[in-house]
Amino acid sequence: MTTPHLPPATPSPSAPPDETWAVDERSLKLFAEQLKGPPTDRAWYDLRREAERIALVPGFDRLITLDANAIKELPHQIDVAQRVLRQMGGRAILADEVGLGKTIEASIIYKELAIRGLARRALILTPASLVGQWQGELEEKFFERFEAPTDPDDWQHVTKAVVSHDRARSRRHAEEILRHHWDLVIVDEAHKIKSHRGATYQFIEKIERDFILLLTATPLQNDLRELYNLVTLLRPGQLGTWEEFREAHLVAGDHRQPRDPEALRALTHQVMIRTRRSSVVDDLNLPARRPRHPEVRLTTAERDLYDRTTEFLRRLYREGLVEPVEAEESEDETTSPRRRRTKKGILQLAVIHLRQRLCSSSKALAESLEHLAESERISPAYRTVARRLAERARKIKTHAKLNVLTAILKETPDRVVVFSDHRPTIELIEQRVEALGRQPIVYWGAHTTPERDKRIRAFHADERSVLIATRAGSEGRNLQFCNVLVNYDLPWNPMVVEQRIGRLHRIGQTREVHIVNLAAAGTIESYILELLDRKIKLFELVVGELDLILGEFGGGHTFEGRLAAEWLAAENEADFSRRVESLGADIEKSSAVGKEQEELNSLIAPDDNATRLGRRFETLSVPGRLRLGLGTSQVTKAPGWDAKRQRLGIHVTAVLEALESIEPIGGMEGVTTQPAGSHPQYGELVRLTGLSSSGRAITLVAQVDRLPLVLVDIQADTA
Repeated sequence: MTTPHLPPATPSPSAPPDETWAVDERSLKLFAEQLKGPPTDRAWYDLRREAERIALVPGFDRLITLDANAIKELPHQIDVAQRVLRQMGGRAILADEVGLGKTIEASIIYKELAIRGLARRALILTPASLVGQWQGELEEKFFERFEAPTDPDDWQHVTKAVVSHDRARSRRHAEEILRHHWDLVIVDEAHKIKSHRGATYQFIEKIERDFILLLTATPLQNDLRELYNLVTLLRPGQLGTWEEFREAHLVAGDHRQPRDPEALRALTHQVMIRTRRSSVVDDLNLPARRPRHPEVRLTTAERDLYDRTTEFLRRLYREGLVEPVEAEESEDETTSPRRRRTKKGILQLAVIHLRQRLCSSSKALAESLEHLAESERISPAYRTVARRLAERARKIKTHAKLNVLTAILKETPDRVVVFSDHRPTIELIEQRVEALGRQPIVYWGAHTTPERDKRIRAFHADERSVLIATRAGSEGRNLQFCNVLVNYDLPWNPMVVEQRIGRLHRIGQTREVHIVNLAAAGTIESYILELLDRKIKLFELVVGELDLILGEFGGGHTFEGRLAAEWLAAENEADFSRRVESLGADIEKSSAVGKEQEELNSLIAPDDNATRLGRRFETLSVPGRLRLGLGTSQVTKAPGWDAKRQRLGIHVTAVLEALESIEPIGGMEGVTTQPAGSHPQYGELVRLTGLSSSGRAITLVAQVDRLPLVLVDIQADTA
């Protein structure tokens, strides 16, 4: 419709103003023509209806991007995102204990801001080793492409970036970053920038931003000043001056212990959220891990090759020709190219590759020895030794590990994932799988994304197929439809072993996960397995605990370097055994320190939902209790409850919305519930009904009189 263009009428004192409207005939004709045509797909109507509904959602009353993400909905992560956006103004410390999904929480917050036009420019600062992981998670789970600028000139056209702490604060990159106003800044591993005198801290202070998220499981490590600095970076003035904070909260002579934890928690509650592992691990509902370590005894020829190659590597190490592990590449543009060109550095890479293949297969070892024999960076005498060892390796035709794998495949009719990082070994495994009449599906890191998708679909379609995967090939892939994993060669870095297991043992896995480790007796792998099993207890850990245990080592990479150094420096196997015992003792110390640090951080952090529910149980209404406890150990689900929810097509978010529609979580007034009879196991039940944001009525039947609460049934009208 449009207003007619008519000559102005002479106004009459008694006549009302002319409010007549005329029809836009052309638009009406086009509309009528469209009505004569065939109807469009229902999907277009639904899409338009959803867009109109989303447009009517005020503020952050509802998280509107969850359906557009490829993530498993976890109530504690949804709750964190809602609290940050609703109550904290998009400025918060996400301090969940390790492994509970701070990256996911931050990404949800980013998406919610972005879809509302509030985060057109976003900057993520992270340690260098996590840049690729952030990019992968954002692209695979949130369908967001973030750039990783390497040249300062890149910043002229970048609006969404992931960059390391060190690179961001380097002079030319910092100049470009500081030219712009950023809507959202996310700082991962924020405890690494805790010193207010540090260059990275001061650089972040200068960034113009509207919203900022600091991600760290340990906002307090050595001194409460660290916590003060992080909160001040987030909200200057929130804790007053340092002198005022020190006077009010520090114990004289002990800067780690707060004088009044309760008072400090009241302050941090306004800016920090911390979910405890103990509060949510039961709700993750992960099945057990079942490790197996079948006996692998090298053949005489394999043992001789192993011993000779070990001695060769130790001689190279003792003569100073190689370091135990590759140093991490610096991002200092003036030094890293020069270091990469050194002869010692290139030789070091070759020997690291050789070490990693030592227990994989003689075929893989032969290839690496041949490469070393062709190198001009070692003396002719050493090249001769490498050549002779390669000849020995090529002559070996019987492989002990391969025979053990054969037996495992014969007794396992279902799908199996076999991990190895070495191409020659993978070729051997592929040939053996084919000989057994099963389909081998090789999965390299070099495959394109469509090719990876195709191979995963093939693995899913064939119940007897065997996926032979490298570490790079498996990153970001969820394989929980399989529950048998074979570590054909055992990485020296425990984090890599955990990442392999995590491809299968993850949310959505319904069966016990069988982890078969092929470690040959009397080799470095047998010592690694002993450390993983007896000291680290890797196969018994719950989510996030490995990071905690290895924290004092500086992570898995540093642990690997320490292990390699001890192995190379050992005079003989007895000496190495003693060194492994010492390393095991250090692991136990690191674990104790990590757990003490976690407890300290939980002491000064605000209560999580499970604790809040326990403290406020009597004052909360029934929907308030259920909403606060959903996803924690304080609310359990009767067998079949989750399965029925999924059959009904009800997202976890919709359950939370329905509960909130009855009464906001902070409400104190009583809410009328209907009796729902008595259950022989759970006792008296009540029924309560609320509406999701789409208007769907959802009814819950629950036991709500004592902790833990129990969700017994769920019903809903048709979607």
